[in-house]
Amino acid sequence: MTMGLVQTLERIETKLVGYTVTASLNQDLEAGIIGGLRNQLVDRRHEIANQSDDAGIYLVQVYQDCEWTPDVPFVSVVAVEVSDFTHIPEGFVTHTIPAGSYVKVTHIGPESQIGKTYDSIRDQGIDGARPFDFEYWGSIDTLEQEESAIDIYLPIEA
Repeated sequence: MTMGLVQTLERIETKLVGYTVTASLNQDLEAGIIGGLRNQLVDRRHEIANQSDDAGIYLVQVYQDCEWTPDVPFVSVVAVEVSDFTHIPEGFVTHTIPAGSYVKVTHIGPESQIGKTYDSIRDQGIDGARPFDFEYWGSIDTLEQEESAIDIYLPIEA
């Protein structure tokens, strides 16, 4: 596992359609909740209208306003990008990532080791007090390979 390039960039608003769950990190690690939602999304993705040409998947993590621990539940959204919300299939939710300034950190290595990258982000003081962050998985077929790259975006407060 390595933490790749760290950069600051501006992002436009991103509309997403997918699944949501509220669970703690420990609950997810024990039950494979996010992996299950990701698999469901892949199976039903063809039902989602107005998808971007991008084949990637987003994981948005919205945190409670309290001190975070691995046992504190938070909202996760596993979704694909769409151009608009005109047709949302049953069982799916919408979510919008706001436009703004973000720090982008790239995790290089298996997804199962991404916790080490989040530890490095914390150790370097990059994380700050943030209400959410999100990951972008360009290819879910290679998530456990050594050369896998997962982009992590952390909003910068204005």
